[in-house]
Amino acid sequence: MLNSITNMGKKTKKKAAPPPPPLTSGQRVRFGSAEGYVSKVTGDTYEVALDGGKVIQAARDKLEPIHRRLSAKPPSNKLSATRSSTELDYRGTNFEDFPDEALPLIEVSDDKEVLKVNEEAVELLRRIDCAICPISIVGLYRTGKSSLLNFLHGGKAGFRTGHSVSRCTRGVWIYGRPTRATLGDGTQVAVVLLDTEGVGGLEADRRYDERIFALATLLSATLVYNSLGSIDENAIGQLSFVAQLSRHVRFAPKEDASVDDGDEAEEDARRLGAVMPAFTWVLRDFALELADERGDAITADEYLDRSLRPQRGFEAAVLERNRVRHVLGAFFPKRQCRTLVRPVHDEAKLQQVDSLAPEELRPEFRRNLEELKDALFAPEHVKPKCAPGSNAPVSGSAFVDLAQQFVEAINNGGVPVVSSAWDHVSQTECTHASREALQLYSEVSLDLPLDEVDLHALLEKAENDALQAFDARALGDARPEHRKDLKTQLAKKTKDWRVRNDSASQDACRKSLDALYMDVVFESLQNLGKEEAGATDAAMRLEDAWSELRKRYAKDPKARGPARDRALASCLSMKWPEAAHELARRLEQRCDEAVRKEHDKLVGARAELAELEGSAAARARMLEDAQAALVSTQLEKARHEARCQAATRNLEEVQRRSDRDKLRWDDERKKLEVDLERCRAKLSVATEKVNNQARAAEDSMRALPSPSSNAGKGGCACVVA
Repeated sequence: MLNSITNMGKKTKKKAAPPPPPLTSGQRVRFGSAEGYVSKVTGDTYEVALDGGKVIQAARDKLEPIHRRLSAKPPSNKLSATRSSTELDYRGTNFEDFPDEALPLIEVSDDKEVLKVNEEAVELLRRIDCAICPISIVGLYRTGKSSLLNFLHGGKAGFRTGHSVSRCTRGVWIYGRPTRATLGDGTQVAVVLLDTEGVGGLEADRRYDERIFALATLLSATLVYNSLGSIDENAIGQLSFVAQLSRHVRFAPKEDASVDDGDEAEEDARRLGAVMPAFTWVLRDFALELADERGDAITADEYLDRSLRPQRGFEAAVLERNRVRHVLGAFFPKRQCRTLVRPVHDEAKLQQVDSLAPEELRPEFRRNLEELKDALFAPEHVKPKCAPGSNAPVSGSAFVDLAQQFVEAINNGGVPVVSSAWDHVSQTECTHASREALQLYSEVSLDLPLDEVDLHALLEKAENDALQAFDARALGDARPEHRKDLKTQLAKKTKDWRVRNDSASQDACRKSLDALYMDVVFESLQNLGKEEAGATDAAMRLEDAWSELRKRYAKDPKARGPARDRALASCLSMKWPEAAHELARRLEQRCDEAVRKEHDKLVGARAELAELEGSAAARARMLEDAQAALVSTQLEKARHEARCQAATRNLEEVQRRSDRDKLRWDDERKKLEVDLERCRAKLSVATEKVNNQARAAEDSMRALPSPSSNAGKGGCACVVA
């Protein structure tokens, strides 16, 4: 059947290639050597916005879809030269400062007896702080493994290639700059590519080849087997070194020599198969049509499964190849197959294929390469390296410890034991994880003092962060015990934080209470000492001062923490009696001062009283003299009063006479006034009469001839008034 599949291209009728699937708006495509996105679809014509800003229109057959999924903007799943690792959505170490070149990971001595882990690679790998996804490529020598890796990481000539029949890769090499990818569940992995020395060749050493293959298998999360042509009996026979894998690797050490070796080996092989990497068979320069006996198209995976079915026959060669098939199926239950056509037709260009531009490669090869990248690097296909029996991914540091354990076992002439190596790695990683978690917890900076609730929340978060950091790195069976010890140590550190917080709280609250006591209570005592207040009023005002202190203390942001209430209670129990005693002392002092002042006043009053008593005697004598003088004065007054009374009587008599004379004079005056009025009336009448006579005379004078005329007549006139 295998021969029929191998020669299917000759026996089946060539079918027309199906039309390419349509593209959708927003899909990433390649147009010649340029890339862009489909911006508009009009029938069979696609409008593409290229990365440089240019917009073109092209038919479907001119556009090549790019299936990318690793990037967060736009989706990508290829490790392309046009997309650097900094475009991936990740947190942690920036891989841009890692060397952009290949370097040895496992070095080999000249006699191929001693292996060594390269320190430069160790240093780089230990800097990888996320899960690691090592992808190794194995296969026969001079089959283009290094070239394939160069194609996978973007076409850069990172791994050394050669064109002679000699091997150009010694041991195991690693590409220095990993690519960080974010998986569908958010897990971050660093994809690293490993190149191994080819199997067979002129310098072939079967035992050495099998050890290198076993080492690459143990270190890989995905194992890529590179071969030329199709899968035929010869290709299956070339995988004989896979059948020897159980001789160079064990899952668990052999403990009981009495146990049947066959049963133990079968059980060990079964357990070993559970930790084997995913297997991808890449068929280079594949030129056949994938179809079954009836001419129906089949996938590359179906082609691989059909090729691994046991063949009939009992010849030694058939049995050996069937054993290889069985081992492949048992050790690699997760397997797939991808095909690559020849990259170029020109034989001369094929020798320099690593230096060719992408547009110089055959479109079919570029399409096959994109499919291979998708099969290896898509989020659903990327497989981190995990500890046996768990889904806990390992970091770069754990990967280095694992490699060192395997290399040490091989150098000591033994067989690498997976469980023992992982136990050592588990202990080492858990120890480092505990140390890092404790360091992370110790780096917590708290502004003490804090309230109990806030402190608990912050310490709980710090503890959770520390445990998460531990869980992110710790792995294996040693993890539960180390985690338990870590929680015990974290509990001690948490207790220390609480003790420190309580001490800081006591200091802060004590300072706050001392300051408030001076500002409120002591100031009140000072004022009470100056004011004239009674004892009851002073006690009430002191109580008000303590109430004010409690209010301010409750609002003071610095007075916080678990000792807040205890400090207040202690302050009240100690300083309240002191304040009351101080108030009593001040009141007593004020009373003593008042008594002293009253005593001084009494002494002064007594002196004044004595002085007043002496003055009173003198005043009594003066009073007697004054009384005698008063009597004499009173007698004299009586005499004067008698005289005044007599004079008054005389005066009254004179007054009466004067009044009578006045009345008489008034009567006389009135009579004279009447006579005067009569005379005036008479005079007025006489005057009126004279005036009338004068007017009459004047009128008569006017009636007489003028004097001149009378003079001419010799007459004269005389008027007698």
